[in-house]
Amino acid sequence: MKQNSLEMLLDMGWTFFKSFIKWTLIIWFFIFALGAYLAEASETDPAVKMSKSEICHATDSSYYKRTKNFTAYETLEDCLEAGGRLPKNYTVKKES
Repeated sequence: MKQNSLEMLLDMGWTFFKSFIKWTLIIWFFIFALGAYLAEASETDPAVKMSKSEICHATDSSYYKRTKNFTAYETLEDCLEAGGRLPKNYTVKKES
């Protein structure tokens, strides 16, 4: 009887330990995933992106969010002066 109780106690402890480890790993995974998501979200996008094909995309350009390989500029004028051009069918929005 004593041996059986000891085995049950050890089995319960082992089950608890495995469950504890599993949930600890799951929680840490979500903490790191959330941290990576927040770090990416906190990066600020530049005002103007010059693509590798030297097209200047302001934030209101239809290709702005799709432009991944770019050089950042503070203004559209800076981008144009650096040799970039405006996208076709793009009109500059006047700030009021």
